[in-house]
Amino acid sequence: MTVIKSNYDKILYESNQHTIKKTVEEAVLKKANLQGANLRGADLEGANLQQANLRGANLRGADLEGANLRGANLQGANLQEANLRGANLQGANLEEANLRGADLEGANLQEANLRGANLEGANLRGADLEGADLRGAIKLPIFCKWSHGITNQLIHIGCETKTIDDWDIFFDSDQIIQTPRNTEEFKQIQAVYLAYRAYLTHLKS
Repeated sequence: MTVIKSNYDKILYESNQHTIKKTVEEAVLKKANLQGANLRGADLEGANLQQANLRGANLRGADLEGANLRGANLQGANLQEANLRGANLQGANLEEANLRGADLEGANLQEANLRGANLEGANLRGADLEGADLRGAIKLPIFCKWSHGITNQLIHIGCETKTIDDWDIFFDSDQIIQTPRNTEEFKQIQAVYLAYRAYLTHLKS
């Protein structure tokens, strides 16, 4: 058994299976090099993985709720069915990452690179996608009670069709259009809008 230390915390490896045990407590792995590591099912809740290199890592089913992954390199990582609720993924590189079935509710994905990522069945409710690069993303899940889409530079959700600026004004105000604020349905509408806004913004860049 090999012991790997990062700052004051440690992760135990099983040499025969080359897997990390699910016994990580308050792990601090800032800027750690974990490229290609097998972290399947690891308990990394609240871990500090800021700017860590997790390229190609296996994080399938891992618990990363509330983890700090800001600026982390997760290119090509397997995050299938991982718990990323409330995680900070601002500026993270998730290019071609497998996020199929991952729970990203309330996650911060501002300026994240999601090019070619597989988002089939992922939960993005309440996630912040402002400035995220979604070009080539596969099966982007956009759940909403109302129909929605894009016509030229206009985003329509339900019976409302607005420009990006007009939608921003609406969400910053207290205005109500049928759906009450602070409800699950309203969060879905806002998530749909943020996804479309990120898409249109990057089409212009």
